[in-house]
Amino acid sequence: MGSWVPRFGVPRFKVPGFTIRRVVAAGVCLAVAAAWLRLGPIDPILLNLSEATSTVVIDRRGVPLYEALSGDGTRNVRLEAAALPAMLVAATVAAEDRRFRAHPGLDPLAMLRAVRHNVIEGRIVEGGSTITQQVAKLLISRREPRRSRGWSAKLREAVLALRLEHRFDKHEILAMYLNLAAYGNQIVGAVRASRAYFGVEPRMLTPAQAAFLAGLPQRPSSFNPYRNRDLAISRQRVVLRRMEAAGALAPEHAREALHETLTFTSAGPPFLAPHFVEMVLSAAGPDRPARIETTIDARLQDDIAGIIRSHRPVLDRHGAANVAVVVLDNLRGEWLAWEGSGDYLGARGGTINGPLVPRQPGSALKPFTYALAFEEGRSPATALPDIASHFPTAEPGVLYSPRNYDGRYRGPLLARRALAGSENVPAVALASELGVPRLQRFLARAGLTTLERTAAHYGLGLTLGNAEVRLDELVAAYAALARGGEWIRPTWRRAAGNDHAGPRDVRRLVSPLAAYWVSDILADPEAREYVFGRGGSLELPFTAAVKTGTSQAYHDNWTVGYTRDLTVGVWVGNFDRRPLRSSTGVTGAGPIFHAVMLAAARRTRASEQAPDDRPIVARPDGLRSHEICALSGMQANEWCPSRRREWLPGGDDPPCSWHHLSDDGVLVIWPAEYREWARQHRLLREGSVSLAADSSGASLTPVSSASVRSGPGGRYGSGSSAKSAGATAAGPWLPPSDRRTTPALQIASPPNGATFLIDPTLRREFQALPLRVTTASPGPIEWLVNGHALGSASSESPIAWPLEPGTHTITARDRHGRTADSRIVVR
Repeated sequence: MGSWVPRFGVPRFKVPGFTIRRVVAAGVCLAVAAAWLRLGPIDPILLNLSEATSTVVIDRRGVPLYEALSGDGTRNVRLEAAALPAMLVAATVAAEDRRFRAHPGLDPLAMLRAVRHNVIEGRIVEGGSTITQQVAKLLISRREPRRSRGWSAKLREAVLALRLEHRFDKHEILAMYLNLAAYGNQIVGAVRASRAYFGVEPRMLTPAQAAFLAGLPQRPSSFNPYRNRDLAISRQRVVLRRMEAAGALAPEHAREALHETLTFTSAGPPFLAPHFVEMVLSAAGPDRPARIETTIDARLQDDIAGIIRSHRPVLDRHGAANVAVVVLDNLRGEWLAWEGSGDYLGARGGTINGPLVPRQPGSALKPFTYALAFEEGRSPATALPDIASHFPTAEPGVLYSPRNYDGRYRGPLLARRALAGSENVPAVALASELGVPRLQRFLARAGLTTLERTAAHYGLGLTLGNAEVRLDELVAAYAALARGGEWIRPTWRRAAGNDHAGPRDVRRLVSPLAAYWVSDILADPEAREYVFGRGGSLELPFTAAVKTGTSQAYHDNWTVGYTRDLTVGVWVGNFDRRPLRSSTGVTGAGPIFHAVMLAAARRTRASEQAPDDRPIVARPDGLRSHEICALSGMQANEWCPSRRREWLPGGDDPPCSWHHLSDDGVLVIWPAEYREWARQHRLLREGSVSLAADSSGASLTPVSSASVRSGPGGRYGSGSSAKSAGATAAGPWLPPSDRRTTPALQIASPPNGATFLIDPTLRREFQALPLRVTTASPGPIEWLVNGHALGSASSESPIAWPLEPGTHTITARDRHGRTADSRIVVR
């Protein structure tokens, strides 16, 4: 101790020098410790908030489609410090930290007050943590979710809070809190909470709504309004009174807020176009951005969902559980709508993304056969044979005999009517001329990536859709026709400024002339009237090219169509491949297509009042209107009984060589390939001459409606589309030389030595072979199969024999006892 020395009567202490040094050292240590606590470093990992931001997928107008979970398993949207909503800030400060703007990160007064209240209550009813301390806790918990709690954790949070206050201003700390705080229901962040609970942005919150949100982070589960509304409202009222006490709300505004009835939106996050969103998130990869702007139109997507719901009773009657729909913007190549299954939450494969699933398109592939044929010099005026035909296949001795949906043959058909009416036999004849390998390469160039088998595997049935394709790729191929023959790879993502994201894959598929002809035919309701009738789901109040398709055994039906602006594709079926009940592209997918096309046109052409009647593809230069014979397709001569006009390349083409004038009137000289058909339809009679019939649309009842199915079954599938009666007719003429070579009795069907394969997927009534003869003496014919009587029929009418496996001898016997045999194999 120091010694006491009196001086001038006043006592005085003398302090040793080493004591002063201790005090100074202690002060320096305290200052260094305070500086370390306040100015020390912060782990940069703690301040990395990128993983705390979830990915929001939005439509082309900014409407949220879905908000994916962030890296920490929550949903959050960032709120910037410069844009903090004043009402939410006031409510948050009142609820969590009334002295937030005065303390340096820790509030001793709040801690003492909390201790006093907790002691009085005998339990923890209040915490003393500041908003800054809660931010510190949230930052650490994000990186160490399983860390132990205790005084060491509290001390670490306090140190971090002090350092946060030194590095960031109060607005930045508040922004961190509002972005990191949990608001229940897997929602993190005030922006996401405001949208989820009230459907508005934070700046639009009323005082009552802001007070409710500010009260949630204290106990998000307890204050969940969907499970405990009363407790949540009680917490909200406490926050409102605190706001009034702090002067953040005038008394009259506080009373209004206390009487405001809160209306909460659905607890679930938005999930529009779920199949599309899943595809987008998968393509974006693990390092996806916080915001993905897509090309989808949310309003159109919602329209399509309503359309499918309204058609559900009809789909159920047809046994169709699943529907896939896509809409493509032709000009930009952007997806506008994408429906994957018709019911994402449905039990029958609802989560399957239908547009990506390969299925048989049936006749929906035919337009591309015609497009390739038009590239090779054919035209809509080319006459094609719709007659009973047998085509060789890749297997020796195996013949392919295509049939039309209704079992009828209409003789010569112009390409326009053949494509518009979706007849099978003319399409197969074209494919046979073009070659299946070439057709397959062309389809691959059109963007169909699923044709992985050899051309020999598909055979001529490729043109009828026996191969499996994806709806999205088929729609992109049709869109190329709408663009005049230019194929563009579709995109789902919009870049800044509405520019395309990345380089686009663009290539010329067909010439503008071929695209014009195909589009003009598919948009011609008169050309398809003889099969589909008028006024159905394929007709729209504006120009639209439409094509249907139905796969083998009615497993799938399709309708694809396009205008100048849009291409729409619809698939109806079952993902488990159960067959439909009496449903075709016209009755199943067609009505949905019609409604979707109308909705899409309304959304994309809202500013246009009048229907768009312009041609889908501009008519190329060099074409002129020709008057052609409706039967032969040649330039009409003065004796052609039926004519039509067709836009064809200019030139002096020879006149029709089929129609001629004789003393008995107008005659038809049938080309050799049509004479048998004409004879069967009583349009060509030996030893007589008759006038030509009007071929403008005269309807003939065919001699038989029996079905024929030959060829290797599913490998060379028949394809089908809905058909109705109707045929083209003309008069007879037979040169004498041909009459002399006609056998007395000959089996025309089946040809001797042919092999027929039974299709296990096709209904048995579609697999009957028509037995038919040619004879110089018309009359009854008795038919035998392997020596057993089958029945008798007129020589001018075939009789149907159901296919049975094995080797068979078909015998025909006329009334004079003459016989003819044909030996075939059925496998």
